[in-house]
Amino acid sequence: MKNLLSLFLFLVTIFLIGCSSDENTNSEPDTDPDETTVIVPNSESKYNLGTLPEIVADIEWPVVPETTEERIVTNDTELQEAVTTNGVSAKVLAGTYNSINITCNDCEFILEAAAEIKGSLIFSGTRIRWVGGLVTIGPVRLNSHPGDIMIDNLHAITDGGKLNNFSGLATGWNRVALINSTLEVKNGNNNGDWAIFVQGKKETDFRGENFILANVRLESDAQNNRFQSIKNFVVVDSYFNSNKTSKNGLRIHQGCEDVYMKDVIIVGANTNSGDETQLTNGVFERITRYNDVNNHFSNGIGFNTVNVTINDSQCYTTASSGVGVPPKLGNATGVNPDMKDWDGTTVPNASNVGADH
Repeated sequence: MKNLLSLFLFLVTIFLIGCSSDENTNSEPDTDPDETTVIVPNSESKYNLGTLPEIVADIEWPVVPETTEERIVTNDTELQEAVTTNGVSAKVLAGTYNSINITCNDCEFILEAAAEIKGSLIFSGTRIRWVGGLVTIGPVRLNSHPGDIMIDNLHAITDGGKLNNFSGLATGWNRVALINSTLEVKNGNNNGDWAIFVQGKKETDFRGENFILANVRLESDAQNNRFQSIKNFVVVDSYFNSNKTSKNGLRIHQGCEDVYMKDVIIVGANTNSGDETQLTNGVFERITRYNDVNNHFSNGIGFNTVNVTINDSQCYTTASSGVGVPPKLGNATGVNPDMKDWDGTTVPNASNVGADH
């Protein structure tokens, strides 16, 4: 009897040990409840940036919002309420809506192509995902201090006098991406109407970090873009056009660090800052430029820089000779890096770049 009881207890013990082992094997690891931010690596992004050079290999995409409720938006009143609601995932149907200021956190807005924001589109919250839609009148503004803003397939047509400002109230933002989108300026003012504008540093701080533009079309009949004081900045498969004139087609300076551009067409002058280092650590590949002036301020990407490489890039100009300081194309290498003649009209077909509507 004792032997049977001992055998029974032995078998029960083995069974319990086995169950305990299975539970330990399948249990979830302990997590810190405060560790809620999940950085999205490039390999899991919404746009394939290709193989990145080491200087931007650690680029971070915006954090994905954690939504908790779904809504269908059919009118302006519903949209105005949704943009203040944390955790909302809103599908915005075709129609006309007024200006909005998105103050919610962890929210997303999926717009039909015929959904029009007739006024301004302002991002003030954090962890926001915006997909689709049309903005008229404008502007598009980034007022979010934390950042984590993803803008995808947006078409914005901004009236003159409305600056698409990504550096107004927002200082020191992190992880902002603009992909598959078109930003236009109509009837612009030569002195300031930018398709996208990032102002220079505030004291010694960067204006923003981890900024991504991919498949972006910037069209302007005034200034086109200004990118200043950005760390970890990637631009690929994009088209910038300042109405085929010497207005700014690319303006990047005031201490940018770790910059990568590839397969970008730039129509308009390429300008930089002569009073301080334009950028430190840069790789530019297959950059094709067109302008009607020919001096270092207009042509230079590689002027006043530190550790910058330019590969397989060309600059086409209508100017017969240099004006002022001769042009500097930087450390240009590869296929035909020199200046070339331009008829002032013909540019590559870039109709497939930007938003699909």
